[in-house]
Amino acid sequence: MSMKQAKWLVATLLVLGVLTYLWGRAPGKLTTDTPVSGSLTEVAVPTDCELKGEGCEVAIEGLGSFLVSLPETVVPLEKAVFRVVPQGETGKAVGEIRVDFKMVGMDMGINAYRLDRLADGQYRAEVILPVCTTDRSDWLANLSIRSTEGAYLLRLPFQVDRSRPSGDD
Repeated sequence: MSMKQAKWLVATLLVLGVLTYLWGRAPGKLTTDTPVSGSLTEVAVPTDCELKGEGCEVAIEGLGSFLVSLPETVVPLEKAVFRVVPQGETGKAVGEIRVDFKMVGMDMGINAYRLDRLADGQYRAEVILPVCTTDRSDWLANLSIRSTEGAYLLRLPFQVDRSRPSGDD
């Protein structure tokens, strides 16, 4: 094998390794989905919305309401289930639901997930938030819902507090 062939082989293996790593971390990112045409309509979220624990119910005019929740305790670098449950007949009009987590005041990279629709009509995704060196971090769960009625964006605030023992959050 010549030196030129060896270099190409190493480069090819390196590219394949990087793609394999990315596929394992975020397979939803490596899709050929076409973006929804038109813009997202931002929906106001109730100020008393507590995303963690029992969750909160949000209403979208003309579409219906959804119960959105995260576990009571969210630990960075550990899986947590993000759940969206359409209420009543709302689920019939829903196509796709995605969530993109953004930390307030700091870029923590891409933390986007497509929620899977389950047989009972609810949507869920196992999510992992990155770790931050501060004890408390404020986050936004930017939830996009695409339906036959349009595309909507809900910004749901929540906190992650690493200084509290598990279960006290």
